[in-house]
Amino acid sequence: MTAKGQLYRRVQMAQDRLAWGCADLRRLLSERGWWPSRPRGLVSVDGSHWAVTETRLRAVKPGKAEGLLVPESESLWGSAVLPDMPRHALRQAVEETLWRTSPLPRQHTVAAWHAQPHAQGGWVVEWGLCRRSHCDTWCVEKGLGPQAPVYLARHGRAFAVDSGTTQTFSLRRRWMHVLVLMGALLSLAALFLPALMPLVLKREDVLRAVQHIAAVEPQSQPLRQQLDELRQQAALGEELRQGLQQSLPLASVVDALSQALPDDTWLDRIDVNGNEIRISGLTGNAAELAALLGRQPQFADTKATVASVRDNNLNKERFTFEMRWRAVEGVKP
Repeated sequence: MTAKGQLYRRVQMAQDRLAWGCADLRRLLSERGWWPSRPRGLVSVDGSHWAVTETRLRAVKPGKAEGLLVPESESLWGSAVLPDMPRHALRQAVEETLWRTSPLPRQHTVAAWHAQPHAQGGWVVEWGLCRRSHCDTWCVEKGLGPQAPVYLARHGRAFAVDSGTTQTFSLRRRWMHVLVLMGALLSLAALFLPALMPLVLKREDVLRAVQHIAAVEPQSQPLRQQLDELRQQAALGEELRQGLQQSLPLASVVDALSQALPDDTWLDRIDVNGNEIRISGLTGNAAELAALLGRQPQFADTKATVASVRDNNLNKERFTFEMRWRAVEGVKP
């Protein structure tokens, strides 16, 4: 068998077991009264009256009987394990098994059976046989017609004899279950629809909002570009404003230095970076000059960045100082 055929076979087996599980669940619900199912009245060989719902038997008061119940003592029971096969092929396979195992000719017996999946694969079938002549005699004695259904009792359960009448009844019952299931689904839909309506309306609102945004977005593209340009210009203006606030008044710096420096000192270079000032030049005594600048209220953190070097030709010391303009911190000279 090809890989595709094996896959199809496994899928079919899984579907068959799922269908059997659903049918067995429906049987359990019907037997417990949780699923609508019409019981059938039966009369036993000994004259007692029973009602059967699916396979569940319960004793009832004498009344009109629709079928015959054959006790377990009047029938022959056995079991067989069948290989994997589709559910619709089980009936023919069981018939072939009964032809081989029945102690009487198959046409002289009636049979009831039920199957369930085997844990190791395949199907487990439990079957029961009874003489057809005995069933006909009992039906006549109990006043039942020739088409009356016959059930075989087994461990407190009743299984319908496989016949044309039983198949017709099973078909009608299957259609009834389908209608009940459809009614239950419609009822659940009617119950849950009001709860789902807010979600549906919210979804519609979201869809309309998305459509509106999609329609408006092309129109807003030019405005978006203008807003981006305005943001860039505003950011540039803010940077310029901050730069102007942080920039030093150069004239005030030069004036303060000219007042603070002694007459024997001149500058070669003035560098201003923000509120940081760096000066270099010649003076008679670099240490005294650093102390003098440190006492000025306009300057702070005066320090020599390189060691002073004496110029013997000019008899002066070359210095390089760094300081900070204190006026930006709100300290007035």
